[in-house]
Amino acid sequence: MPNRAVVVGAGAIGAACAHFLARSGWQVTLVDRDEIGRGCSYANACLIVPSHSHPIPAPGAIRKAARWMLRSDSPFYVRPRLDPGLLGWLWRFRRACSPEAAERGFLALLELSRAGLALFEEMAREAGPAFFYRRQGLLHVYLTDAGFREAHHEHAALREAGFSARLLDRAEALEFEPALSPRIRGGQFIEGEAHGDCYAYILAIAAGLEASGVRLITGRGVSRIIVQGGRVRGVLLEPPGEEIPADLVVLAAGAWTPALTAPLGLRVPLQPAKGYSATIPTYSGAPRVPLLVMERSAVVTPLGDRLRFGGTLELAGLAPGINPVRYWAVVSAALEVLASPPPMDQAEAWYGFRPVAPDGLPVIGWAPGIEALIVASGHAMLGFTQAPITGKLVSEMADGRPPSVSLEPFRLDRF
Repeated sequence: MPNRAVVVGAGAIGAACAHFLARSGWQVTLVDRDEIGRGCSYANACLIVPSHSHPIPAPGAIRKAARWMLRSDSPFYVRPRLDPGLLGWLWRFRRACSPEAAERGFLALLELSRAGLALFEEMAREAGPAFFYRRQGLLHVYLTDAGFREAHHEHAALREAGFSARLLDRAEALEFEPALSPRIRGGQFIEGEAHGDCYAYILAIAAGLEASGVRLITGRGVSRIIVQGGRVRGVLLEPPGEEIPADLVVLAAGAWTPALTAPLGLRVPLQPAKGYSATIPTYSGAPRVPLLVMERSAVVTPLGDRLRFGGTLELAGLAPGINPVRYWAVVSAALEVLASPPPMDQAEAWYGFRPVAPDGLPVIGWAPGIEALIVASGHAMLGFTQAPITGKLVSEMADGRPPSVSLEPFRLDRF
């Protein structure tokens, strides 16, 4: 009888974990408290970008965040609140802002992201999950002269990291991407980056899982991880309380992961970082390549017959609902760089919670002190980029095979 695995969380990470475990011969059950892919993966920015593998904590991040806290429409906002978990997270975040920690984090994330992109390319070549996927590069757009001057430093860093990038003055940027407004000051095109429809990717994987006999349970959360004798024995679903036995449990529940590990005595210091997006039908004059508005940290992503504006990072806990000020900050950033006004009257507004660790690196590893429990969460803004390689790494861990990428930087016991 095949070994039984339960994967908790059916976003980009959880779906990939279930996919690779099933391919490796495990009998898999995939569980989600919502519909498949309807959480953080539903309407994100859809970028697959190894070039953006810098962890969030970095030299100068504390000063910048302190300034931005005075503006509710800033790209990075921490809602003041009495939350011991947040205070501890911020303290660790501060410690991770050293140049040495930032460089180590970048190298670890870069290796993970590049491996993720390679797997997307492999899936695109094979007769695997079919979804919208393009490898057309990424265009950084600068709205100020100061921002474009900073682009020269970014250019040197990108080239040093092995990326092919081109600086474009305003005239060159407007010729390269006619959808841009003359208000922009310049651009930088990074070749080889990709984008795709994250939600369609998850649905394609889910269809393949069902066809291969994987059990999908949706609309029912996990109330408890069952542990006996120091080893995982299964999960207990929310009422009416069905128990699903398992030889392995993979926690890929994103921002909800800490709530599941806390009763086990495991502290996973993740904060939910709320992001927003607006998705509209494409229109004449829409951009052909993804744009990143650098001074606003906002993204414009073409998705075939749709266009998506996404961005912001808001540490406000798991508070539901759309903050209109922050949502419109994302939309306004997109409107600022586009020459033709898009049809905003047809926009689908969305928000989601991205799980962020204080050092900006995901957790991918065995839970210390509990056998047969793997945590795969905390991918922040790189969840889509790193989803396939995370799923592959989880299956390698489960099978006792050597990992494709070093797991040392992502261990849970590093905190």
